[in-house]
Amino acid sequence: MKVEWEVTLECNYDCFYCTNLDPSILPKDDIEGFIKMISETYDAELFVFGGEPFVHPQIEYIIETLNKYKVDYVIQTNLSKKSVHVMNRIAEPFKINVSVHPTEVSREVMLECFNKVPDNVQIKTVDVMYTGKEAIDYYIDVKDFGDTFLTPIADFGDGISGKTLEEYNTMRHAPIWNKVIRFEDIKKMGEWRSDLWENYSPKGKPCLYNDEYFLYGPNLELYNCCYREKHDGICKHDKCFLM
Repeated sequence: MKVEWEVTLECNYDCFYCTNLDPSILPKDDIEGFIKMISETYDAELFVFGGEPFVHPQIEYIIETLNKYKVDYVIQTNLSKKSVHVMNRIAEPFKINVSVHPTEVSREVMLECFNKVPDNVQIKTVDVMYTGKEAIDYYIDVKDFGDTFLTPIADFGDGISGKTLEEYNTMRHAPIWNKVIRFEDIKKMGEWRSDLWENYSPKGKPCLYNDEYFLYGPNLELYNCCYREKHDGICKHDKCFLM
Protein backbone atom coordinates (compact mmCIF):
# COMPACT_ATOMS: atom_id res chain seq x y z
CA MET A 1 0.00 0.00 0.00
CA LYS A 2 1.22 3.50 -0.88
CA VAL A 3 -0.22 6.56 0.86
CA GLU A 4 1.06 9.96 -0.26
CA TRP A 5 0.30 13.56 0.65
CA GLU A 6 1.37 16.30 -1.74
CA VAL A 7 1.28 19.11 0.82
CA THR A 8 2.08 21.89 -1.66
CA LEU A 9 2.90 22.38 -5.33
CA GLU A 10 5.09 25.37 -4.57
CA CYS A 11 8.86 24.93 -4.78
CA ASN A 12 11.96 27.08 -4.45
CA TYR A 13 13.56 25.25 -7.39
CA ASP A 14 12.63 25.65 -11.05
CA CYS A 15 13.19 22.15 -12.42
CA PHE A 16 11.96 21.72 -15.98
CA TYR A 17 10.01 18.53 -15.25
CA CYS A 18 7.99 19.70 -12.24
CA THR A 19 4.87 21.81 -11.87
CA ASN A 20 5.30 24.86 -9.65
CA LEU A 21 1.94 26.33 -8.67
CA ASP A 22 0.55 28.40 -5.83
CA PRO A 23 0.13 26.37 -2.64
CA SER A 24 -3.14 25.52 -0.94
CA ILE A 25 -2.89 26.79 2.63
CA LEU A 26 -5.58 25.17 4.76
CA PRO A 27 -6.79 26.02 8.28
CA LYS A 28 -5.00 24.15 11.06
CA ASP A 29 -8.24 22.44 12.10
CA ASP A 30 -8.55 20.93 8.61
CA ILE A 31 -4.95 19.75 8.71
CA GLU A 32 -5.36 18.13 12.12
CA GLY A 33 -8.59 16.43 11.09
CA PHE A 34 -6.91 15.08 7.99
CA ILE A 35 -3.87 13.76 9.87
CA LYS A 36 -6.14 12.15 12.47
CA MET A 37 -8.01 10.41 9.64
CA ILE A 38 -4.73 9.17 8.16
CA SER A 39 -3.67 7.74 11.52
CA GLU A 40 -6.97 5.87 11.87
CA THR A 41 -7.33 4.68 8.25
CA TYR A 42 -3.98 3.48 6.93
CA ASP A 43 -1.39 1.06 8.23
CA ALA A 44 1.41 2.31 6.00
CA GLU A 45 4.15 4.92 6.01
CA LEU A 46 2.83 8.29 4.80
CA PHE A 47 4.98 9.85 2.09
CA VAL A 48 4.86 13.64 2.42
CA PHE A 49 6.10 15.50 -0.64
CA GLY A 50 5.54 18.47 -2.96
CA GLY A 51 6.69 20.80 -4.51
CA GLU A 52 8.98 21.35 -1.61
CA PRO A 53 7.28 20.66 1.76
CA PHE A 54 9.59 22.99 3.68
CA VAL A 55 8.33 26.05 1.81
CA HIS A 56 4.87 25.32 3.25
CA PRO A 57 4.25 27.98 5.94
CA GLN A 58 2.62 25.39 8.22
CA ILE A 59 5.21 22.63 7.87
CA GLU A 60 6.21 22.89 11.54
CA TYR A 61 2.59 22.43 12.62
CA ILE A 62 2.19 19.55 10.16
CA ILE A 63 5.20 17.75 11.65
CA GLU A 64 4.02 18.38 15.21
CA THR A 65 0.57 17.01 14.37
CA LEU A 66 1.92 13.95 12.55
CA ASN A 67 3.97 13.18 15.66
CA LYS A 68 1.01 13.89 17.94
CA TYR A 69 -1.08 11.23 16.18
CA LYS A 70 1.90 8.86 15.92
CA VAL A 71 1.77 8.65 12.14
CA ASP A 72 4.64 6.78 10.50
CA TYR A 73 5.84 9.24 7.84
CA VAL A 74 8.79 10.48 5.84
CA ILE A 75 9.18 13.88 4.15
CA GLN A 76 10.67 14.22 0.67
CA THR A 77 12.84 17.36 0.41
CA ASN A 78 15.34 18.94 -1.97
CA LEU A 79 17.45 19.86 1.09
CA SER A 80 18.15 23.34 -0.25
CA LYS A 81 19.52 26.12 1.95
CA LYS A 82 15.96 27.33 2.51
CA SER A 83 14.74 23.88 3.54
CA VAL A 84 17.66 23.28 5.91
CA HIS A 85 17.07 26.69 7.50
CA VAL A 86 13.47 25.72 8.23
CA MET A 87 14.51 22.30 9.57
CA ASN A 88 16.81 23.95 12.08
CA ARG A 89 13.83 25.81 13.54
CA ILE A 90 11.92 22.59 14.22
CA ALA A 91 12.61 20.71 17.45
CA GLU A 92 10.38 17.70 16.64
CA PRO A 93 12.05 14.52 15.35
CA PHE A 94 11.25 13.45 11.80
CA LYS A 95 12.62 11.47 8.84
CA ILE A 96 13.48 12.79 5.38
CA ASN A 97 14.17 11.45 1.92
CA VAL A 98 16.48 13.79 0.04
CA SER A 99 16.16 14.47 -3.67
CA VAL A 100 19.38 16.02 -5.03
CA HIS A 101 19.00 18.06 -8.22
CA PRO A 102 22.38 18.64 -9.95
CA THR A 103 20.76 21.15 -12.31
CA GLU A 104 19.67 23.33 -9.39
CA VAL A 105 22.50 23.20 -6.85
CA SER A 106 26.30 23.09 -6.86
CA ARG A 107 28.14 20.24 -5.17
CA GLU A 108 29.63 22.66 -2.65
CA VAL A 109 26.24 24.03 -1.58
CA MET A 110 24.76 20.54 -1.57
CA LEU A 111 27.42 19.28 0.86
CA GLU A 112 27.01 22.38 3.02
CA CYS A 113 23.30 21.62 3.34
CA PHE A 114 23.85 17.94 4.15
CA ASN A 115 26.28 18.89 6.91
CA LYS A 116 23.77 21.33 8.43
CA VAL A 117 20.95 18.81 8.87
CA PRO A 118 20.07 18.97 12.60
CA ASP A 119 20.47 15.96 14.88
CA ASN A 120 16.70 15.49 15.31
CA VAL A 121 16.35 14.75 11.58
CA GLN A 122 17.07 11.29 10.19
CA ILE A 123 18.13 11.05 6.54
CA LYS A 124 16.49 7.86 5.33
CA THR A 125 17.34 7.84 1.61
CA VAL A 126 19.07 10.08 -0.91
CA ASP A 127 18.08 10.16 -4.57
CA VAL A 128 20.51 11.88 -6.92
CA MET A 129 18.40 12.88 -9.91
CA TYR A 130 20.26 11.60 -12.95
CA THR A 131 20.55 14.36 -15.55
CA GLY A 132 23.95 13.39 -16.95
CA LYS A 133 27.28 11.92 -15.93
CA GLU A 134 27.94 14.80 -13.48
CA ALA A 135 25.33 13.17 -11.24
CA ILE A 136 27.84 10.41 -10.49
CA ASP A 137 30.12 12.96 -8.79
CA TYR A 138 27.16 14.16 -6.73
CA TYR A 139 26.39 10.57 -5.82
CA ILE A 140 29.96 9.94 -4.62
CA ASP A 141 29.79 13.08 -2.46
CA VAL A 142 26.63 12.06 -0.59
CA LYS A 143 26.54 8.25 -0.73
CA ASP A 144 27.45 7.92 2.96
CA PHE A 145 24.60 10.11 4.25
CA GLY A 146 21.93 7.43 3.75
CA ASP A 147 20.73 4.74 1.36
CA THR A 148 21.70 6.53 -1.85
CA PHE A 149 20.51 5.96 -5.41
CA LEU A 150 20.82 7.38 -8.88
CA THR A 151 17.30 8.05 -10.09
CA PRO A 152 15.92 9.08 -13.49
CA ILE A 153 13.95 12.31 -13.86
CA ALA A 154 10.44 10.86 -13.81
CA ASP A 155 9.54 9.70 -17.34
CA PHE A 156 12.20 12.02 -18.76
CA GLY A 157 14.93 9.82 -17.29
CA ASP A 158 17.36 7.42 -18.87
CA GLY A 159 16.66 4.26 -16.97
CA ILE A 160 18.81 4.33 -13.83
CA SER A 161 16.16 3.76 -11.20
CA GLY A 162 16.65 2.34 -7.74
CA LYS A 163 20.17 1.26 -8.65
CA THR A 164 23.30 2.13 -6.70
CA LEU A 165 26.35 3.41 -8.51
CA GLU A 166 28.07 0.03 -8.26
CA GLU A 167 25.08 -1.72 -9.84
CA TYR A 168 24.89 0.94 -12.52
CA ASN A 169 28.56 0.49 -13.43
CA THR A 170 28.09 -3.26 -13.87
CA MET A 171 24.87 -3.09 -15.86
CA ARG A 172 25.10 0.00 -18.05
CA HIS A 173 26.45 -1.99 -21.02
CA ALA A 174 24.24 -5.01 -20.42
CA PRO A 175 21.50 -6.20 -22.83
CA ILE A 176 18.87 -5.30 -20.19
CA TRP A 177 18.38 -1.93 -21.92
CA ASN A 178 16.67 -3.58 -24.89
CA LYS A 179 14.86 -6.34 -23.05
CA VAL A 180 11.14 -6.68 -23.69
CA ILE A 181 9.35 -6.94 -20.35
CA ARG A 182 5.98 -8.62 -19.90
CA PHE A 183 3.22 -7.04 -17.82
CA GLU A 184 3.59 -9.79 -15.20
CA ASP A 185 7.34 -9.13 -14.93
CA ILE A 186 6.77 -5.43 -14.24
CA LYS A 187 4.24 -6.20 -11.54
CA LYS A 188 6.79 -8.46 -9.83
CA MET A 189 9.52 -5.84 -10.02
CA GLY A 190 7.71 -3.40 -7.76
CA GLU A 191 9.74 -0.45 -9.03
CA TRP A 192 9.65 1.89 -12.01
CA ARG A 193 12.34 1.49 -14.64
CA SER A 194 12.13 3.98 -17.48
CA ASP A 195 14.35 1.90 -19.77
CA LEU A 196 11.83 -0.94 -19.66
CA TRP A 197 8.90 1.20 -20.78
CA GLU A 198 10.20 1.42 -24.34
CA ASN A 199 8.38 -1.78 -25.26
CA TYR A 200 5.55 -1.69 -22.74
CA SER A 201 2.56 0.51 -22.03
CA PRO A 202 0.11 0.00 -19.14
CA LYS A 203 -2.59 1.96 -20.98
CA GLY A 204 -5.86 0.05 -21.16
CA LYS A 205 -4.64 -2.58 -18.70
CA PRO A 206 -5.76 -3.03 -15.08
CA CYS A 207 -4.01 -0.55 -12.78
CA LEU A 208 -1.26 -2.32 -10.82
CA TYR A 209 -2.01 -0.10 -7.83
CA ASN A 210 -5.81 -0.14 -7.85
CA ASP A 211 -7.04 -0.09 -4.24
CA GLU A 212 -3.38 0.09 -3.12
CA TYR A 213 -2.42 3.69 -3.97
CA PHE A 214 -3.89 6.76 -2.29
CA LEU A 215 -2.73 10.26 -3.20
CA TYR A 216 -3.98 13.31 -1.32
CA GLY A 217 -3.43 16.72 -2.89
CA PRO A 218 -2.71 20.07 -1.20
CA ASN A 219 -6.47 20.59 -0.79
CA LEU A 220 -6.77 17.08 0.74
CA GLU A 221 -8.66 15.73 -2.27
CA LEU A 222 -8.11 12.00 -2.78
CA TYR A 223 -6.87 10.49 -6.06
CA ASN A 224 -6.08 6.89 -6.99
CA CYS A 225 -3.60 7.78 -9.75
CA CYS A 226 -0.13 9.32 -9.58
CA TYR A 227 -1.21 11.77 -12.30
CA ARG A 228 -3.60 13.43 -9.81
CA GLU A 229 -6.52 11.68 -11.45
CA LYS A 230 -9.28 9.29 -10.50
CA HIS A 231 -9.85 6.18 -12.55
CA ASP A 232 -12.10 3.13 -12.59
CA GLY A 233 -9.28 0.61 -12.25
CA ILE A 234 -8.06 0.81 -15.86
CA CYS A 235 -4.87 2.73 -16.65
CA LYS A 236 -5.22 5.75 -18.93
CA HIS A 237 -1.52 6.39 -19.52
CA ASP A 238 1.47 5.07 -21.45
CA LYS A 239 3.70 5.39 -18.38
CA CYS A 240 3.25 5.21 -14.63
CA PHE A 241 5.44 7.23 -12.26
CA LEU A 242 5.05 4.57 -9.56
CA MET A 243 7.01 1.90 -11.43
